[in-house]
Amino acid sequence: MPKRLLVVAVTAVAACAVASAGVAGSTQVDHFTDGPFPDMLCGVSGTSSVQGTSVLRETAKGVFFAGTFSQVFVAGNGSSVTLTSNTPNKESNPVIDEQAGTVTVRTTFHGLPVKVSITGGPTLVRDAGIGTFVDVFEYTGDPDNPVGDHISTDVVGVHGPHPVVLGDKDICAVVGPYLLGQ
Repeated sequence: MPKRLLVVAVTAVAACAVASAGVAGSTQVDHFTDGPFPDMLCGVSGTSSVQGTSVLRETAKGVFFAGTFSQVFVAGNGSSVTLTSNTPNKESNPVIDEQAGTVTVRTTFHGLPVKVSITGGPTLVRDAGIGTFVDVFEYTGDPDNPVGDHISTDVVGVHGPHPVVLGDKDICAVVGPYLLGQ
């Protein structure tokens, strides 16, 4: 589950990067908040509320993305966890290989990609430090909108504790029992 969430996040950033390719030098800031809304975390039903800020800047060398994100999930039994993220990311410009039919994007993040805590209490699991991923997408054939479906993600460098990113720890193996009161 965590790697899939990370892939979704990286894919979203890549899509934003490609979508903003025509606005080099611009900065887009988005403050968001939503909830509470029905949700499910690690197979447990409950409600979530989210808030955060994202900053997206297109440069000649690629995209810089920084964001803070906080999600509070409350299970039906009242157990609650808070998921947070605070990371600046640097993403290379997409490399299009028309012959292979692929688009490759290299993303390096710094900071705290994921931390899950008991709301108002101790940390259950966290990743922190630096990590670099290389994502490969299908090439759509449209140079103005080249990113298609996600093909693969390779972790090519990490520094710091990254039990979730490296797959050593499944968030749900830690969070699920807490949410279920076990």
